[in-house]
Amino acid sequence: MAYTLPKYLLIADRLLHDISTGKLPVGSMLPTESKLTQAYGVSRHTVRNAIQHLRARGQVSSRQGSGSVLVSREPKGGFVEIVQSIDELIAFGKETRREFVCKKLIEADEAVARMFRCEPGRSLAEATMPRITTGSESKPIAWVAIWLDALFEPAADDLEREHLSAAEIIASRFGQRTGSVVQTIQADMLDPKIGKALGADPGSAALVITKDYTTGPEDPPHLVSRSVYPAGWFKAVSRLVEAPVDIS
Repeated sequence: MAYTLPKYLLIADRLLHDISTGKLPVGSMLPTESKLTQAYGVSRHTVRNAIQHLRARGQVSSRQGSGSVLVSREPKGGFVEIVQSIDELIAFGKETRREFVCKKLIEADEAVARMFRCEPGRSLAEATMPRITTGSESKPIAWVAIWLDALFEPAADDLEREHLSAAEIIASRFGQRTGSVVQTIQADMLDPKIGKALGADPGSAALVITKDYTTGPEDPPHLVSRSVYPAGWFKAVSRLVEAPVDIS
């Protein structure tokens, strides 16, 4: 089972391609909402979400009645994550690439066992890598470690060849779908080795994002990822919508 990006992110990705290739130079106006709506056969709401995605990245500035203008070819203020659904959370990272450092089978120590909700000594596959932006100013932005059930070890090999997330590969290759993701964000100090790999000051502040991928809310994880971002290199944006109230 493959996961696909929602339409607004597909439109944003198309605009980002035009930006990166110079088709949309800095200072130019983005196509109007009407033109984008007609071109892609979507609603204005979808188009506005696509433009909001670029605005959150700091690449687009919009004024009421004046349209949207491109102000930067590259994201400003670090990497931006905007998530509204499980599919988007799984697909996050499409704008980055991976460079594997290490892949191996391990016996879970106490720290990894706590994250994976298993007993110490369980056999797990582990992969570590930097996450690198794919823009013109390519640079490492995070240090990523993933742990997955040893039965799914071949998925780690596929990660090196395919531009898909581990969850997508596991779903496609083994039929193990992800129905629930728990994301935990916490502050920490930057490990010296990770700081050196990312070109950041060791011991400085860092943001650690851990994601547990499970079939359902009560199931144990089949995949856990841990991403470490130096302070100021990453911003997470959540959009919350008020649920309708039944007054009948």
